[in-house]
Amino acid sequence: MTVIPEKTDPRARRLAEHRQRIAHEGISYIPAWGDLTQEQREQSIHEAANWLRAAVEAGIAPLAERPTDKHDAVWLDNYGQLWGEYQTSPSSDGDAILRLVWASEQCSSKQELEDEGTEFRLIGWSE
Repeated sequence: MTVIPEKTDPRARRLAEHRQRIAHEGISYIPAWGDLTQEQREQSIHEAANWLRAAVEAGIAPLAERPTDKHDAVWLDNYGQLWGEYQTSPSSDGDAILRLVWASEQCSSKQELEDEGTEFRLIGWSE
């Protein structure tokens, strides 16, 4: 039996469950996550944790935990809207977020910023 480390990325189970669903697309019977044996679930979570670790190390997925106290989380919601963590005093433990909006008067040239060394990573699409 595979033993899942205590510090497994919390996104690993969601990834494992989703992979279970898409792995059976087009098949008349899709085994539900709860129908899998404990060993099958643990193996799927273990594989997903490895995929996430590889994605973080490759720089295509963010760390699950805050790197330092100076870092703020950026969230993408299911509608494609960006949200930024809003630090409050006293701390709200990441509960306060602020929707990030585009303002045309504050836009910059992407090419100029890239020429100055800025790197952009596509994290999703907004509507």
